[in-house]
Amino acid sequence: MDYVLRIRKNHVNFIYKPYNHKTMSLHTFLCRSVPILLHRRSSEFLHRGFVSPKNFEGTLACGASCYMLHYYLRAEFGIETKMMLKRIGREDHCYLQNGPVIFDPTYRQFLQQSKWLPSFIYTGNLKGLETHVGSQWWSGATESDEKMDAERVLNDIDYAANKGECFLRLNEKFSI
Repeated sequence: MDYVLRIRKNHVNFIYKPYNHKTMSLHTFLCRSVPILLHRRSSEFLHRGFVSPKNFEGTLACGASCYMLHYYLRAEFGIETKMMLKRIGREDHCYLQNGPVIFDPTYRQFLQQSKWLPSFIYTGNLKGLETHVGSQWWSGATESDEKMDAERVLNDIDYAANKGECFLRLNEKFSI
C-alpha cells in the first residue's frame, strides 16, 4: 500500500492509495465517511462554498470528523491519537492529540475564511493554534470517553450492526 504524509509547519497533506491504486485523499475519505455518520446524503454541509479541501470547514461535525481522522492516522501512518473534548455551556468542540501535537479537522469553523491556514486540518501545537484562533475551544480540554473504534466497525459487520445503522452503512462502504 502506498501513501504519502507530508507535514510542514501548520500544513499537512495526506494521500492514500488503496489496493486498486486509485488515489483517495484524506479530504475525499472524510467527505465520503463523515456524512454517513451524521445521516447526511452529501458532504456539502462540511464546506463553506463548493466542495473542496480549500473550503472544508466541518461546522458541527467535529466528533464524526475526529472519529474518522483518528482511524485514518492510525491505519495509514501508525499515528496514535486521543480525542480531546472541551465543553463551554451547552456547546462543545473536539479534536485529536498526540503528545503536544494537535490534529483538528474542523478548526476553520471558528475563523473568518480570510484567516484560514492553507491546510484544512490544523496540525501543530496549542500555542500555534492560539496564535490563529484563540484558546477558548482548546485550552483546558479533557480526554473524551468516546470509543475510537472505527477499525473494529470497519472489520466486524456484526459489531457495526449492533452499534447502529450509520455504523453498519460505514462498514458496508469502507470495510477493509
